[in-house]
Amino acid sequence: MAYVALYRKFRPDTFDEVKGQDTIVTTLKNQIKHNRIGHAYLFCGTRGTGKTSVAKLMAKAVNCESPVDGSPCGTCDSCRRIASGAAMNVLEIDAASNNGVGNIRQLNEGVQYAPTDGKYMVYIIDEVHMLTDGAFNAMLKTLEEPPSYVIFILATTESHRVPVTIRSRCQRYDFKRIEYTTIADRMEDLMQREAVSADREALEYIARAADGSMRDALSILDECVSFNLGETLTLDRVLKTIGAVDTEIFEKLTDAIAADDPVAVMQLIHEVVWKGMDLTRFVDDYVWFLRNMLFLALSPGLGSRLDMTEEQVALLVELGKEFSRETLERQLHLMQELSQEIRYSSAKRVTLEMGMIRLMRPEMRSDSESLIGRIERLEKRAGDAEAEVFRLKERLEKLQEGGVTIQKVTAPKEPQEELHVTEEEREEEIRKRFSPATAEDLLAIRDKWWKEIIPQLPETATKRYLSRPQDFRYAVYPKTPENGSGEGEPVLEIRFIGDPKLDRALNVAMSHLEQGQQIENLCSDIEKITGIRVKVKYSSEDVMQRETALSDLASKIKYEIEEK
Repeated sequence: MAYVALYRKFRPDTFDEVKGQDTIVTTLKNQIKHNRIGHAYLFCGTRGTGKTSVAKLMAKAVNCESPVDGSPCGTCDSCRRIASGAAMNVLEIDAASNNGVGNIRQLNEGVQYAPTDGKYMVYIIDEVHMLTDGAFNAMLKTLEEPPSYVIFILATTESHRVPVTIRSRCQRYDFKRIEYTTIADRMEDLMQREAVSADREALEYIARAADGSMRDALSILDECVSFNLGETLTLDRVLKTIGAVDTEIFEKLTDAIAADDPVAVMQLIHEVVWKGMDLTRFVDDYVWFLRNMLFLALSPGLGSRLDMTEEQVALLVELGKEFSRETLERQLHLMQELSQEIRYSSAKRVTLEMGMIRLMRPEMRSDSESLIGRIERLEKRAGDAEAEVFRLKERLEKLQEGGVTIQKVTAPKEPQEELHVTEEEREEEIRKRFSPATAEDLLAIRDKWWKEIIPQLPETATKRYLSRPQDFRYAVYPKTPENGSGEGEPVLEIRFIGDPKLDRALNVAMSHLEQGQQIENLCSDIEKITGIRVKVKYSSEDVMQRETALSDLASKIKYEIEEK
């Protein structure tokens, strides 16, 4: 006889053998015992959680000649026929390949005929969400009011794709993921039946890798047992068989990241690659490793809920002290991005290496999370430097206590060449630097304003405003006490032409030019360029008033000419 896979060989024969779905099992058994059987059921849940197995047990139980506490006896003719697949009153339909309107019409026609053996006709429709819209519509009436001898059991992994009109006509049962300890206990029992030696640690690792699916766990176990026939199934053999990574690698990787040692990280990746480990699984497992570390950093009391041993919890708590919570959250986010990226990469090793470099070098990115990471790296370096200084101070104190004399040595100063400046040269420099500008100086500055002074001004906001005559029209007016400055020394007036009350851009420009040290800085810049100290003053001239004044002046001149 051909070999039968473990998940098929040990499919539950009674409700008591169904693991991890106690609430659903109890409800269905009570319905059968008290004859409260519904006409339509919807079983929802992820793969391998027992939906099809429970559906077949339900079909057996409702047709069993002598059920035991709501479970099928397994010995009557009806139970044996259903178990062997020879029963005519239990039909299992795969909706993935029979999803058209024609298939459902055939089902509707078959419903009209009573079962030739057994009490109920049971239709088990697997992956029901794959039916087309037309097929769902064709099924509605029959599903709502089937004959008394018909039971529909619909199974799906994507309940949101089942129309609400279908869901509302069914009793819905959600199959949850099975806890890893329950899966490990089931596998341990099966290994005893198969006379195979297996370590509990290896079975628990397989249970975690199955992610709540009993069928996946038994498939992985089947593979591991076949690869290690005649040998005890240990954790190392399991890791080697399925290409997974021992948590020791993750511990070393985390230590290398904490030590900011990219060489060690690259060596660990090289080791993982040459051991033939699946890099996609490596990234996924490290995501869970970081997730557990983050949760333990938030609250060490969560260890009992993370499906981990006390030793692993203690280790992750200690590793987590090397990072802040924000850093762990950033690393977890980056690894999740890498998990999606590496699945579709044609060069998985390069993708993994670049992802780990981004993890260690946040300066390679410019988003806010990376900026936080860069700040944390700088803070860590500063803390390390401070710790090193403290350590050196302690060492120095111990040396001094031991009688060692510490002498401070300073480097000899290089002789500097002395500059001899005469009194006349110093007075000339002061006079040149601080003497007020004359009217001729101001006229020279005005003439050089656009070609020499503006181009040599430093790049500041003041220069940007003064370099844009197309936006802000202004003129430079030299004003001395003689021509009406009203002050004790000459003034260089920069007069903007426009109304600052009406022109918002001009208003903003003038408010900036006049604030703080802007005027003093401009005076200093002009002095550096020309060697002349000047005072600068800003003013504005209303363009409307100016045009009115010019118009009045023109009218006056015209009148005087006509009089003459």
